[in-house]
Amino acid sequence: MIEFFCVSLQWGHMRSAFCIALVLIACSAFAQRSQRTQGSHPNKVWEPPDWNFPESVKASVSKEMFSAFHVAGYEVALEETSMKDAQTHLGGEIGQKGDAGDAVEWLCFHGADERGTWVLWLESGEIDGGYVGSFQWRRIVKGAVFDPRCRDLGHRESQIKLPLPLALGANKSEVLKALGEPSLKDDEQLIYLHEHDSTISSEPFTTSNIVIVRLENGIVWAIQVSKTSSS
Repeated sequence: MIEFFCVSLQWGHMRSAFCIALVLIACSAFAQRSQRTQGSHPNKVWEPPDWNFPESVKASVSKEMFSAFHVAGYEVALEETSMKDAQTHLGGEIGQKGDAGDAVEWLCFHGADERGTWVLWLESGEIDGGYVGSFQWRRIVKGAVFDPRCRDLGHRESQIKLPLPLALGANKSEVLKALGEPSLKDDEQLIYLHEHDSTISSEPFTTSNIVIVRLENGIVWAIQVSKTSSS
């Protein structure tokens, strides 16, 4: 339309400064409108975000905090529930990213409560050997678009039940009451790290249990939990 307008003006011998300015303004407005249109469609929620766990954290928690939890009535035991079994019971599609050595598999689920929409990822890294080794439960902004591979768990109550009185929407004081003093804390997160050594069949190994509670204005908007055992 702009090209036609400009050509018509050229054919009418109206090559004035006013014509040039008008065309430039029109082109600029069209480009800005196109950029806004392209930017109005958010990326679909599918892949879990990176953990960004600080390696400087030292274990200070005396016992394991999370080893199992429930999703829509189904118990997920970290390091014991396989990704395939979780998929059979909960549905969804297993995603994968990364190369050999740092590949990660995940199942994505979403739902809602009285405070808003959330997303849950069950994750399995190379060290987990096909079993669920960690999960991320996060609040999602209103109007988020979910990839069809991310299973909708609906609006059933108690879709996710943790073994401690902790959930999205809790305040910082409630977290401290439930989990105690963290291994590391700041205004944006509380990090809990537990480690213990054990022996199975004469083979020594170390079990690590990590809980990261992420805060926004003093309110819990994400909970990340992992459990790993390594020799």
